[in-house]
Amino acid sequence: MRKPLTALFLLLATFVRAQTCNSGLGDPIVNLTFGAGANFGPPLAAGITNMQYQAQGCVLDDAYEIVNSMSNCYSGDWLTVTADHTGDPNGYFMLIGASHQASDFYVQTVTGLCPSTHYQFAAWILNMASHSGEILPNITFNIEKTDGTVLQSLTTGDVPVTNPVNWNQYAFYFTTPPGVSSVVLRMRNNAAGGYGNDLAIDDITFRTAGPSVNISINGYPGDAVTLCADPANSLQLQGTVGSCYANTVYQWQQSSDNGQSWNNIPGAVSTTCSAGTTNAGDVLYRLAAAEAGNIGISTCQVVSASDTVRILPVAYPAITIRTDTLTICDGAPVSFSATVVDGGPGPLYQWMVNGSPAAGSGPQFSSNVLSAGDEVSCLLTSDAACLNTAAALSNKLTMNVLPNVTPSVMIAASGNGICADSLVVFKATLTDAGPHPDYQWTVNGEPAGAKTLQFSSNHWNNGDVVSVDLTGSLPCSLPATANSINMTVYPLPTIRLTPDTVIKGGTSMQLDPQIGGAIAWYQWTPTERLDNPLIADPIARPVTTTTYSLKVTSVNGCIASAKEIVNVFYDLAMPSAFTPNGDGRNDRFRIPPGIPVTIFRYAVYDRWGGRVFEAVNSNAGWDGTRGGTLQPAGTYVWMIEYYNPLIRQMVMKKGTVELIR
Repeated sequence: MRKPLTALFLLLATFVRAQTCNSGLGDPIVNLTFGAGANFGPPLAAGITNMQYQAQGCVLDDAYEIVNSMSNCYSGDWLTVTADHTGDPNGYFMLIGASHQASDFYVQTVTGLCPSTHYQFAAWILNMASHSGEILPNITFNIEKTDGTVLQSLTTGDVPVTNPVNWNQYAFYFTTPPGVSSVVLRMRNNAAGGYGNDLAIDDITFRTAGPSVNISINGYPGDAVTLCADPANSLQLQGTVGSCYANTVYQWQQSSDNGQSWNNIPGAVSTTCSAGTTNAGDVLYRLAAAEAGNIGISTCQVVSASDTVRILPVAYPAITIRTDTLTICDGAPVSFSATVVDGGPGPLYQWMVNGSPAAGSGPQFSSNVLSAGDEVSCLLTSDAACLNTAAALSNKLTMNVLPNVTPSVMIAASGNGICADSLVVFKATLTDAGPHPDYQWTVNGEPAGAKTLQFSSNHWNNGDVVSVDLTGSLPCSLPATANSINMTVYPLPTIRLTPDTVIKGGTSMQLDPQIGGAIAWYQWTPTERLDNPLIADPIARPVTTTTYSLKVTSVNGCIASAKEIVNVFYDLAMPSAFTPNGDGRNDRFRIPPGIPVTIFRYAVYDRWGGRVFEAVNSNAGWDGTRGGTLQPAGTYVWMIEYYNPLIRQMVMKKGTVELIR
């Protein structure tokens, strides 16, 4: 009867120990996340899997890919997966198209374990099927010694369809035998291949398993506390470790980088620990526990969740004010701004002038009523945490306020009551403008002219208003505007003459201009061969082509002028004889110079019809030779084609000439 009781006792003890030694976990010893990046990720190390690596498209049977997502595969039979099991869109996972026969598809040796230590193995699995009716994956996880002895195993059973995507974690515990620090992880596909049996695996982990480890901060609920930096403050951390180890040892740890790395606290090797409260910053604390001899070995110990101690620095409020200039003109606005240190989220500002409150409750203040010698300052009331003192007074700024200078400007014109094209000069006279004033002349309110003391123009309209704006160059000069001059402008007379005319020599014509305006005086030039040059429409009898100019003066003295050409045409009359003897008189047979004519063809023929001369120039003439040979005296026939402007067409004229030698 003793044996059954002993067996029952051992069974119960083993069950209780298993329960208490699975309550806490250490940091991951193995954490296979497959990495992160763009599709597709790199293959696994050689020897881990016997499946074919694939880096494109939808994975085939007996192959695998390392991916961060997968979609549009097998006509909707697969799920669309957009991230790894943690939700990271760039996180890789292993995507498997299972083989048609049951087989091992993943084998990896894990080293660096502690002998006689309890561990948890876990992995996340996703069935890629999007609907029922497909073969369900079924996986066996084995933890083996390197000689093949199975230490522990877990069979998932049929991995269910989860649409939408829902990863499932499978985990179990095992204990390393004495002297064993390396194990083999083996994953076996138990389901037959074909339509389905495709899966994804992510985040394979090994973690030390042990008793539950919990910590708290004495006097504070929750897992975080915030204090001001003060050596007088005291924080005590308390740890509670469940039963598991035959001889439990402890080590408190702290992290200043939000848990990225942990450091042992020297001497903190009991279930209690004092936390520092002097140095500002966030510090995480946790308690590690292990069997005696294993503490400090990350692969052999379990750890608690962390508590956070936030130490805030002592706040020393300060305020500095500034302005762009301390020298201003009387009545000019000036702005001040405040820069604060440790003001808190909602500081209060009280601006002051000569120690008395002034308008303005924010970090900026402006005024246009300051006087010379006024002192501007600001009182800050901080609402920051951990204040040394709440109030702080700024520096004082003493103002230099200069009196305003009022310049004056007067303008005068060289004339008014003018003709529209008259040049008028305006000149400005200044007072208290300084050595380098600035001017802006205006006509009808629009800028005009150069920025000088004088302005002139000869383009005017009746009613134009001229003035000048002055900016003095003395400090604090106020702008000034001169008196305005309203211009009285008389219009110019207008003249439109008849277009250039052609008359026959010996005839006359009446000049008939079209004139606008009230005219007091007419003057035609030249006056010769005009019946009256002082009237608007005299009769002209020119002997030669003449240019007539008309100048009119309006009743307001405004002058206009215009010109008209009267062309006089005499019909062509050629000489009857010429004597080419070289005496300089009648040596050439030519068109008389006094007869302006445009010719197109001029030719001379002998009595037998032979052409002895030809030209297209009215200035050319025949010298009585042909090809350099003197021609005999006698009668020759000439022919000229020319333009007759009276009838506005070409005409031809013929005649004879006597060559006399």
